[in-house]
Amino acid sequence: MNEKPWYEMRNGRAPRLWLALPEGNLLISWETIRKIRATPDFLNLVFECEYGIITICSAEPLRELYEMMQMEMVRKIDGIRLTVKLAEITAS
Repeated sequence: MNEKPWYEMRNGRAPRLWLALPEGNLLISWETIRKIRATPDFLNLVFECEYGIITICSAEPLRELYEMMQMEMVRKIDGIRLTVKLAEITAS
């Protein structure tokens, strides 16, 4: 079993990031992921995508996930094992 709540790509890059949530699953295009940021302690990651603003919170630092997202090498994030919030962006 994977100890981390995310799964890395071993070779190449996936065109979409799979975000598993208790209420369903999202496939997020890497082309729409932007403004990735983390708190200084890496306990919170935030990014924007076509679904809105995703906030990921953890009791353990997410620095490795942050670095893997920088290289677009994350295949899946298990949002069931992390606290994930989705804030939809409303069109103005």
